[in-house]
Formats: sequence, C-alpha cells, structure tokens
Amino acid sequence: MSTTTPQTEGVSEAEIDDGVLERRSWNYGYLGKDVHGRHHHVDRKLERIVVTTSRANRDDNGAVPVFSLEGPILHSEGIVLVSNGAGGNDVRRWIQFVDQEIADADDECGWAERPISAADQAQDVLEEVL
Repeated sequence: MSTTTPQTEGVSEAEIDDGVLERRSWNYGYLGKDVHGRHHHVDRKLERIVVTTSRANRDDNGAVPVFSLEGPILHSEGIVLVSNGAGGNDVRRWIQFVDQEIADADDECGWAERPISAADQAQDVLEEVL
C-alpha cells in the first residue's frame, strides 16, 4: 500500500530545475527574450524572476488563462513585489540589468524582444496623432 501526501503550492529547487510551473494570468508575467534567446518571466505567486529556454504556453480553456513553463529553468531569483503584485523596483532593476549587462558575442546588450504594454501603445498612438 502506498502513502500519498497532499500537493502544496510551494516549489522546491529540484522541481524548479526540471519541472513544469503553471500560473493563472494574474500570477504570471512575461518580461521578454534577451539577446541569448533566454526568456524571462515573473512568477508573482512565489515572487521571483524565472529564466527559461522557452516562452510560456498559454491555455485559454478556462475562465482565466493559465500559463505553463517547461524546464529547464536556467535561473531563478527572488524579488519583492508591490502589494498588488504588479512589479516593483526589483522587476525594474532586472529589466535594466538585462538591458545593460547581458551581452552576446557581438557585444549587443539587452533584450531581443520585449512585449509592448497597452500604455506604451496608447502613448505611441497619441504621439503620432499630435
């Protein structure tokens, strides 16, 4: 007879290395892809940055989208988020760190691809109109 233990929300380092993480949309954020092709994610539930080799998969079958990350996870670093879970200084510092310090063989720094926020899109439209 086997004994089972209940699943918890916590994730151990062993699970991080080769596991799959799933987060509902309000617990997940995509920061972008750096010049080395690594993808940077925000796991709001565990307050950390996660760097992987691929983008998250999105499942829209439920009322709230669910994002899943498949390993390997290359790096995980704790961050402090603001009370509503929406970023904070640590996330801004991480974005700036990648932008200025992560370089490829040609010394090109930064992000190869970053998602555009709705606020940035609106600002671009206003600048074009004015």
